[in-house]
Amino acid sequence: MEDMKGSISARGLGLRTRAGWVYRDIDWDVPGGSLAVVTGPAGSGKTALLLTLAARMQASQGTLTVAGLDVGRHAGAVRHSVGLGEFRGVNDLDDTLGVGDQVMAELALHGKHWRGAHVGRVLEPLGLELEPHRKVRDLSAPDRLLLGVALGAISRPPVVIVDELDEDTTPDETQVVFEALRRLTHRGTTVIAGALDPALAAAADHRLALDADGAPIVREEVLTNALV
Repeated sequence: MEDMKGSISARGLGLRTRAGWVYRDIDWDVPGGSLAVVTGPAGSGKTALLLTLAARMQASQGTLTVAGLDVGRHAGAVRHSVGLGEFRGVNDLDDTLGVGDQVMAELALHGKHWRGAHVGRVLEPLGLELEPHRKVRDLSAPDRLLLGVALGAISRPPVVIVDELDEDTTPDETQVVFEALRRLTHRGTTVIAGALDPALAAAADHRLALDADGAPIVREEVLTNALV
């Protein structure tokens, strides 16, 4: 029997507002311990879908199971099972804090109180090395992104979700970030990442591409577009 820890299964998932569809017709299965990528242009509903997978937004139709839990009935438990990287406007990092203080603040939220010397234990799973006194606002785009992921993974949830993988990073920096996320999957964590460039999905274990109207694109079309 498949281990449900960290797995995601969506059937007919959609979100409709008065303005129309945000995303729709999502059928997607992601086994536990996988690295999966959702791609789509700005306005495709990608971020809303990622937040729905994390039980931070509610779909208007379809079913969603995360880590063996039906999100419609156990949204609170799912939220505890999914760690979030930094989502702008949702869980922004504090630019005024040093890296160490930001880590300590997150640890306190989880009832942990490690000393500053142990900050490296939070960053190590991603291969991230940052000076504890360096301000968050002074971090490079990939370091800030990975710090957000490290904070989301601080309680070792079975699933971690991160957005804007390639929005502020160069292609080389994006590759470094991608490899760091892969390190988390080696620990058994399922990682779902959002990106603009469909070519990034080629190296993922599982992929989902959205068109500008929030509908899924068939895999063959995705691969063709990535090669153009």
